[in-house]
Amino acid sequence: LEIRELNNAFNRMARDVRQTEADRELMLAGISHDLRTPLARMRLEIELSNVSDETRSAIDEDLGQIDHSIGQLMEYARPAGVLPEKAINISSILRDISDREKAHTESLGGTLRTMIQPNLYARIGELNLKRIVSNLIENSRRYGRSVADAQPHILVRVREKGSMIEIDVCDNGAGINAKDTERLLRPFSRGEAARTGVSGAGLGLSIVERLLQHVGGTLK
Repeated sequence: LEIRELNNAFNRMARDVRQTEADRELMLAGISHDLRTPLARMRLEIELSNVSDETRSAIDEDLGQIDHSIGQLMEYARPAGVLPEKAINISSILRDISDREKAHTESLGGTLRTMIQPNLYARIGELNLKRIVSNLIENSRRYGRSVADAQPHILVRVREKGSMIEIDVCDNGAGINAKDTERLLRPFSRGEAARTGVSGAGLGLSIVERLLQHVGGTLK
């Protein structure tokens, strides 16, 4: 009788956990839609208004910062998902990501180079891999601008290292103080240089670290 009651209780708990996950996904989708729809309307109204170009640009930049923060919050709250049964070709996926990010980086006046070893396989979800690398590249674009010309110059290097795969996202930025590293991996933390003039909720590195831990990886 006790074992049967324990089994029933466990099944109820499992159902509750699944329902909670489903409710959270639905809530995230609703929040994202309900917040971003008014932002889109505001952008359209600003375009049609008679304000000066300078004012319009400033308001549009503020709306862009809000939209980016919403995206980070949604991404942080989204679960990591289930590991795939088979390893995927991450070299191919990372080349596709880098090509897309290269075009965006160059449109901003920067550069993005790649050194990706071919035919590297790992058990990681494709979407999570894209979230990891895109966040790191975006971090370099925002905070790792070169001291020489104030533009982002990024190198994405991927190689096999023992039984692990090493993904380096390198830039020519000023870097951060070593004593701040642990703090910056906590949610909603940002470096001193990022407190003004750059948008974001301070979740990018926390998202990367959480997704890597899900597959037995580490962030340095």
